[in-house]
Amino acid sequence: MTIFVNDQSVQAADTYYKVGKIHTTTPTSWRGNWYSYVNGKFCLTQVNKYSVTQKYKGKKHTLFKSSWKGYRKLAFAKISGTNRYTFNAYATKAYQSDRGWRITHRTVENQKITVLRDYSGGGAYVDLFRSPVYKSYTN
Repeated sequence: MTIFVNDQSVQAADTYYKVGKIHTTTPTSWRGNWYSYVNGKFCLTQVNKYSVTQKYKGKKHTLFKSSWKGYRKLAFAKISGTNRYTFNAYATKAYQSDRGWRITHRTVENQKITVLRDYSGGGAYVDLFRSPVYKSYTN
């Protein structure tokens, strides 16, 4: 008798992070406009069903898109062992990785606000807000 177990995780040689089930669309709660203030300039991150784009210094850049191939293909998945998610689960090298994102809350002027937290190396992060901000919220 043989028993097969279907583990939904993907990993190892073909991806940078060990991840759970990969989706080609973003979750509804993540979609919409997210604003940050970087180096004195507004940055608008737009999370749509099939793509993630950023507008910064008057230029628009598509970061991930579900119709693309390779590590820039929109591949949304939970990073195993963390509370973070990635938009590019097919990344194979550190420089291709988005370092992880998550929806969380922070208190600003005694108000609890939902933010999209964008992590970078060394534990640093930038919080993106649902409405424009006029101050940099980084760690």
